[in-house]
Amino acid sequence: MKKQLFILLSFFPTFIFSQNVQLHYDFGRYEDGTHRDFFVSTFEMFKPDSLGYTFLFIDFEFDSPDNPRGVSLGYFEISREFYMPWFKKNKFINELGLHVEYNDGSLIYSDENIVYGENLRGSWLAGLGYPVRPGGFTLNTMLLYKYIRGSVAPDFQLTFAWYHFLFNDKVTISGFLDFWSQDDFYGDPEEKVLVIYGEPQLWYNITPYLAVGSEVKIGYNFYPGSSRTEFFPTLGVKWEF
Repeated sequence: MKKQLFILLSFFPTFIFSQNVQLHYDFGRYEDGTHRDFFVSTFEMFKPDSLGYTFLFIDFEFDSPDNPRGVSLGYFEISREFYMPWFKKNKFINELGLHVEYNDGSLIYSDENIVYGENLRGSWLAGLGYPVRPGGFTLNTMLLYKYIRGSVAPDFQLTFAWYHFLFNDKVTISGFLDFWSQDDFYGDPEEKVLVIYGEPQLWYNITPYLAVGSEVKIGYNFYPGSSRTEFFPTLGVKWEF
């Protein structure tokens, strides 16, 4: 599942509006040896304005248990970042952003040849974002309050997101890494667990519109039933329009 791949585009004034579609083939393998072997599609939109920016993405995984070509997972995130230009005399505060976000989705799975559907527990997030620029590379950091529907207590999320060009814009490195707390929905719901999820990406830009590349989905306590850190690589194509 994708995250704010274009969070950082607000720091690149050459981008006025950006949206793209991606198609990935996921050839990862679960802990029990089962291959994923399915397609994942993504739509992303990043739109800045005088007050900040809006970001939206929608993911679909095509691995339905009763139809291998059907949608098994649908997930979306929409977020809004507000700048604080009234603190122009204070550079640190001036670069802070007020961030609000909503995530939700649905999952289809099977158990003993019976197909089930499940909501992914939509969540609200709010907090602050701040860019860090080591050696000319921009890393956006976000510390957020997180409320997951059905939780017994509120949670937090720490996000790192990046987007950078190399070799005269022919190569793009991008992605995110999230750390958050949540109820142990598959164990003791009164206990909290730490979840880690990220999607670093590497793209080769054939033209300003067409790119090919790879993504690695990284998950810890993210995939139900897994007791290890998972790495699921993909190969993909992206079209900017």
